[in-house]
Amino acid sequence: MKMAEAKQYVGTRCEVTFLDRSGGEVTKALDIQDVAYVPLYGAYLIADIEDVCLDRVRGISRMTRATA
Repeated sequence: MKMAEAKQYVGTRCEVTFLDRSGGEVTKALDIQDVAYVPLYGAYLIADIEDVCLDRVRGISRMTRATA
């Protein structure tokens, strides 16, 4: 995934599927706060509970918030 593509998700709650260090797929619900380039590491999704390297992202889908 490219940075420009990922920036459309900033400010939203998304379900992000990515590869962990051992190569297994992980799916987590994250509040995407920013997309940034980290020198020596590359592009990252900056989220509320975890930062994810864009090279490892396999899919992102927006989640709808339940209304009370």
